[in-house]
Amino acid sequence: MWSKIAKDKEFTSKLTKIAVPVMLQHLITNGLNTLDTFMITKLGTNSVAGVGLANQAFFFFSFILFGINTGSSILFAQYYGAGEEDRIKKTLGYAMKFSVLVSIIFNLFAFFKPEWFIKVFIDDSGVINEGAKYLRLVSFSYILTALSFSIGFAMRSTDNPKAPFVASFISFFVNAFFNYCFIFGKFGMPRMGVRGAAIGTIIARFIEFLVLIYVLKKYKGPCYDKFCNYFKCDVKFRKQFLKVITPVVIEESLWSLAQVVYSGIYAKIGVDATAGIQVAQSVSNLLYVVARGLSSAAAVIIGVKIGEGDYDRAQDIAMKSLVVGATFGAILGAVLIIFPSELLKLFPDLTYDVRELSRTALMAMGLTYPIRMHNSVGIVGVLRGGGDVKYSMTLETICSWLVGIPLGMIAVGVFHVPLWAAILFTTSDELVKMIVSQPRMRKGLWIKNYS
Repeated sequence: MWSKIAKDKEFTSKLTKIAVPVMLQHLITNGLNTLDTFMITKLGTNSVAGVGLANQAFFFFSFILFGINTGSSILFAQYYGAGEEDRIKKTLGYAMKFSVLVSIIFNLFAFFKPEWFIKVFIDDSGVINEGAKYLRLVSFSYILTALSFSIGFAMRSTDNPKAPFVASFISFFVNAFFNYCFIFGKFGMPRMGVRGAAIGTIIARFIEFLVLIYVLKKYKGPCYDKFCNYFKCDVKFRKQFLKVITPVVIEESLWSLAQVVYSGIYAKIGVDATAGIQVAQSVSNLLYVVARGLSSAAAVIIGVKIGEGDYDRAQDIAMKSLVVGATFGAILGAVLIIFPSELLKLFPDLTYDVRELSRTALMAMGLTYPIRMHNSVGIVGVLRGGGDVKYSMTLETICSWLVGIPLGMIAVGVFHVPLWAAILFTTSDELVKMIVSQPRMRKGLWIKNYS
């Protein structure tokens, strides 16, 4: 298969053109989280655990946004392939409206009830206090994040993946600078601890949004329209929009909620385990950007081909994308298994116990990487990218809630397994997803044309 992939210049060229900027953007985004964790480790274990648990709210929020906007990207890509620019603009308008609505709900909840959210995971006053201070303040970045999500997905799906990358690149350095200033009180700024990390995030999100707006207005591509036009109502088009995005939003919401439940399961092991899994996930996510890039690229390429009516080519690209995903998963999984201690040198201030828990957690994650990356490309890139949103929703939901969560709860609550074993139990759902989805993907039953 790899010889066929190498000879397919159109596939490799487009995959690289889209995937690399997306990978770099996600690397920067995850780098921001890793940078926060790195700086906060200097404040102590309670701060690491508290901010990590507080970020579960953002994690849940971001995956609802991911659902709205990956659902929208199905339409973006197909309309772009069919040359329907007016419908691209309408899609972006509805993506922004629904994303902002969700962000307001999360903003209000995180501001008024931050202690309640942290207490769901752990009953430790030190952790709850640190997490609540961070969550209440960082929630003001959510609306900016929502708008940036929508504009960035629209640009990537219409052959402009560089702009979102540049915006994230700039925001990374802005965040790093202001984190340093406000967490530790440098350059005459007040020393604010975890609140300082939240302020750095707000400023970075604001700059990212401004860069995207500037690019959108300056280059006037297929996504550009007068700002007021994005908020016009088209009842017939809204029904089409909701038909596509609703299953994706449900899928992402339930899947991300499952990940929040996993965090609660890990937190039952103890405060050190809570801090350890936050560190391990920060490192793992730096490598998992490859899956994000490949799945996003596959979804766009496949969507455009379906919009053009070339279904055979869409099926061919899907099978090649799955091979690429699994191969890179095996390589990156080996890195996590062989070099966990080297990767953890990013966090020199960890206690011995937290470091050991993080090290074994990374090795456990490495074992699952080939399957996880295959599934990321398969579900986000192929099934969802091809418009098969209802099947994708059903598969993800059933596997997370009827396989991963029950096994994780039994493993920790009944058998009291260590953190690394709990990770293997909770990610067993990935194997089920891969086995169940294979026949449908190989037969091409996932191809749905909405253009």
